[in-house]
Amino acid sequence: MATEDPRLQELRERIERLDGLIAGRDDGSRGLGVRLALGIALEIQEGKAPGTDTGSLVADWTARFGAETVDDAVAQARALLADPARMAVELQARMNPPNPEADRA
Repeated sequence: MATEDPRLQELRERIERLDGLIAGRDDGSRGLGVRLALGIALEIQEGKAPGTDTGSLVADWTARFGAETVDDAVAQARALLADPARMAVELQARMNPPNPEADRA
């Protein structure tokens, strides 16, 4: 039985975590661009055409948040995918926000 590539597993876990953060926020539209970029990256890594899975996600977001918000998310995702180093920095910042309490200790 073949084991899954750890990078794909980590990407899926990050997507799940970001989905939870987006769902749990009052301003749920924040983070959509990063989420979309990660979803497209996963599709590419799995050998799927971009939009295979994320197309339905974008359609759902359009119904929930409106076209303007989704257009902004798509633009952000494009920018992140065009510059993977920036995507890594952005993801790190969103997944591990600064902790002012820890800085005081």
